[in-house]
Amino acid sequence: MSWITNLFAKNWRNVHFLAIILVSLALIVLTSNFRPVINQVIVSVFYWPFAELKNGVGELASVSRENRELREELTEASVVISMYEEAARENERLRSVLGFEPPPRYRLLPADIISVAGSYFPVSAIINRGLDDSLYVDQPVINQQGLIGRIAAVSRDFGVVQLLTDPTSRVAARLAGSREMGIVRFTVSEGMILDNFHVQGMINAGDTVLSSGLGGVYPPGLIVGVVHEVERPEREPFCKVRVDPAVNFYSID
Repeated sequence: MSWITNLFAKNWRNVHFLAIILVSLALIVLTSNFRPVINQVIVSVFYWPFAELKNGVGELASVSRENRELREELTEASVVISMYEEAARENERLRSVLGFEPPPRYRLLPADIISVAGSYFPVSAIINRGLDDSLYVDQPVINQQGLIGRIAAVSRDFGVVQLLTDPTSRVAARLAGSREMGIVRFTVSEGMILDNFHVQGMINAGDTVLSSGLGGVYPPGLIVGVVHEVERPEREPFCKVRVDPAVNFYSID
C-alpha cells in the first residue's frame, strides 16, 4: 500500500493532468443527460471548496483589519482617559492649595518643580523661579502639607531647593505640645529623626514637630512631621526619635 502512496506523491502532477483529460473526454463523449451530473460533480469537487476557501481568507483579512482599527481606537481612548484623570488630580491639588495661607509676615511665591535629583531618595529639586522673581538663597520652601526645604542656589530663571531629605540639611524644631526643642535631620539608615532631644523630655508618638524659628532660615510654626517612635536608651543623654515627614518628597510638584 505504501508503494502506491509513494508513487502518487511523486507523480501527483501527472495524475492531476490525467484526471482533467478524462473529465474533458467524458464531457465530450457522454450524452447531454449525463453532462449536468458531471458539471455538478466538477463544481462540487473542484470549484466550491476553493471558492469557500477564498471567501474565508477574505473574511479573516477583514476581521484582522477591523481588530487593528479597534486596537488603535482603544489606545487613543486610553490616552484621552489618562489626560482627563491627570486633569482631575491636578484640579484636586489646586483646590487644596487655594485655601493655603502663608506664615505671618510672609507672602507666597508659587513655583513648579522642574526636576528632582537623588540616587536612592530625593535630596534636591529645581524650580522655575529665580533672581528675576526676587528669589534668594535661604528662602524657605513649603507646600500645603508642610516644610519642603530651603533655596540653596539661584540663577536668573531657576532655583535649587535643598530638601529636608538631604542628609546635610538641619532644621531647628520644637514639639507643638511640650514646646521642647531638638534638631530635625535625615539619615540614610533611619530616615528622618529628631536629634538632641533630652531623654527626660516630654515626647510621645503622634506629637507634631514644628520649625522653631531658631537659626533665621525657617520661620516658626511650619509643620515638619509627626513623631513616629521614641526610644529612651539607658545611660544615654538623648532619646532616639523617628519622625514621619509631613511632606511626601516623592510626589512634590
